[in-house]
Amino acid sequence: MRATCLSRVPRLMVALTIVAVVFFSMTCAERPARLLGERISHGKGYRLDEEGITVVHLRGSQDEMREQYEALLADEIAAFTEAAAKHRVLQRFVGGCTNIAAFGSASDDGRVWHGRNFDFPGNGVMDRYRAVFIIEPEGAIPFVSVGWCGQYPEDVHTAMNAEGLSLGYMHAEAPGETIMDAPFLWKIYRRIMEQASTIDEAIAILEREPRKGSANLLLADDEPPYAVVVEMTSEKLAVRKPQRDVIYATNHFVSEELFYAENKDPDTFARYERLGELSRTLHGKFNLDRMVSVQRDRYDVHLGREALGGDIIGTPANMLSVVFCPDDLTFWVAEGNAPAAYNRFIGFSLADELEGKQAECRVRHVPQDAIVGTGAWEEVEAFQAGWIAYLEGKDSVAVEHLEKAMTIKPCAGYGYHLGLALASLNRLDDAIEAFEAGLACDSLSSFCVPIYFRLGRIYETRGETEKMRATYQRILALDRGEGYIEDYARRALEALSSSKR
Repeated sequence: MRATCLSRVPRLMVALTIVAVVFFSMTCAERPARLLGERISHGKGYRLDEEGITVVHLRGSQDEMREQYEALLADEIAAFTEAAAKHRVLQRFVGGCTNIAAFGSASDDGRVWHGRNFDFPGNGVMDRYRAVFIIEPEGAIPFVSVGWCGQYPEDVHTAMNAEGLSLGYMHAEAPGETIMDAPFLWKIYRRIMEQASTIDEAIAILEREPRKGSANLLLADDEPPYAVVVEMTSEKLAVRKPQRDVIYATNHFVSEELFYAENKDPDTFARYERLGELSRTLHGKFNLDRMVSVQRDRYDVHLGREALGGDIIGTPANMLSVVFCPDDLTFWVAEGNAPAAYNRFIGFSLADELEGKQAECRVRHVPQDAIVGTGAWEEVEAFQAGWIAYLEGKDSVAVEHLEKAMTIKPCAGYGYHLGLALASLNRLDDAIEAFEAGLACDSLSSFCVPIYFRLGRIYETRGETEKMRATYQRILALDRGEGYIEDYARRALEALSSSKR
């Protein structure tokens, strides 16, 4: 292990010097006091919330840090667990994670900027119990990990260490792999944070450790090669290099070694295409504000326009949105409920956190998106209220809000979720109408196959054979790589053929 407490001193001194220069260059009017919560200690660790965000410092051995975690977040862990137990998780992975890094010629100041969105249908739970963990493991590199109060930070997916190495995880579809193995990979990523000072050292750990699961992992550093995407499965690993000092990834493999032709999810490819457009448009201009704008981007390439409920980077399922700057160990975390990226980003300094100088931290914040609170935002508020109600099993409430969202701005995603809620109430004719309205909005949406599947299941239960046949045939014709749904449709059609013989 290269890094020790002594070897970290130069990096921390540089970061603290940068923060000090910024501090003394600002006027008193530009330096509002940082809002801090009550400091609560347990053993070597402590909790000190900042600007309304839960911040927990864990120090010492693994056993000591777990005890600190459980003591300092006891109420939040209990609340998270209770809320999760009542949560009706959707049967498909809605949306998906996005990562992008820009540096050198792509950056307006030459610094490395790493933007990361973590997306998952955990609305009403994951977004309400977000936490920043400052972790100082005994004999290892300290790091910051952004996650949830109900997730012990042994699992790391969004992080940066004191050596200036950041990472962001994204699930990627691959044959024989499942998203359920993500926590296995997250434990390896924690070892990267604790042991690696460079991208090369991080890759060496990934090559050495037994892996289980498939993922894209964006690694960024303030030293060459500055940023890469590591594509991995249980058996294979490939490293993608940046182009023109920019690199990005969503939820599919791009390398020749691991490209999986059966992964045809329109959402991941739409976001990837949009990242390509933005990387060209913003080349040479990337900074904090522009990176945040990318994470809030709501342009749907299928529709050729902005669509808050479409296949977009700033998806309704955005649980975490974070920007890392490895050069000076600063980072920004979006506050508030999903979609998080549109909310205010709170600035932090890992150097200040490790020095216990939270009150002196003067890293600026990024205001919420201008669209929040306007008339255009009403559809998002209606959809979020309806989606959360559905996930909590409150179907009648869900229908009320989702109908409003669908009225304000019809889209495939809103129609899909409205149809689910109506079907749960056994209002099947209304569900069919909602699903068909969703299909009419966007024939290229990632929700089309799930909508056809739900329609087919309704027709199947009703014994409407010809409608069922046509719907399942449509699923196979679309050929979107939705394995479970396509297998089900194929078996149902084969059963129909057999019954006629």
